[in-house]
Amino acid sequence: MRTVAAIIPLVLLISIGCTSSQGFNRTAMSERLHGTPAPNTDVRLPSHQSARPSPPFRLGIFFVKHQVPDTPSIRKVAWLSADRDQLLRELAPLRDEQLLADMFVLTDVRLRGADIKEIRQAGARFGADMVLIVDGVAGIDRYNNRYAWLYPTLLGAYLAPGTKSDVLIMATGSLRAVRSDWHAPLQTTEAQSKTVGAAAFLEDNTPLQDAKKLAIQTLGKSIVEQLRLLK
Repeated sequence: MRTVAAIIPLVLLISIGCTSSQGFNRTAMSERLHGTPAPNTDVRLPSHQSARPSPPFRLGIFFVKHQVPDTPSIRKVAWLSADRDQLLRELAPLRDEQLLADMFVLTDVRLRGADIKEIRQAGARFGADMVLIVDGVAGIDRYNNRYAWLYPTLLGAYLAPGTKSDVLIMATGSLRAVRSDWHAPLQTTEAQSKTVGAAAFLEDNTPLQDAKKLAIQTLGKSIVEQLRLLK
């Protein structure tokens, strides 16, 4: 009974605090994604096209880690080993096409944020011809639906699917040569996912992971097509 007494007030507070959809603050998300020196501020191709690497390439992939604190509606994207493995699988066809001689994840602990110069230098240390810099930000929209009126009841607190969690992922991928200033146009993708459940037990992490998978899938396909243009 003590557990029930503790959960009911919690559910009531949750139901009051997220009664309707607020949507995604795309402006704030974009500012968070592009707010630090990152590989996404200049999308023009440089004039010295002869400086671009020639296939087959050795590609180093760097997943940006940010130290910016989360807010209730905007979160930094935590890139997991499963995410890194998924992107490697998305790019795998380029091996068969002899466009990639090798690809690997840059895990240099000295790298912080999205400093292009440092990332390129790390790529050079590991023998890469190009680096792919992957960045992302997540938006969370958590709100109640028509079943939330059941939350004050005992069964409703546990069983009523009265809360929705919508997640939007914005992800970018930037290809940069290691030994020249050549870079390809920035690739940007978005992906959404949602889940529904009882407020006390619904976790935002489930739709976040689903949206991240979709974003990586789309971004991987874009990078594949981008590299194919360099044949």
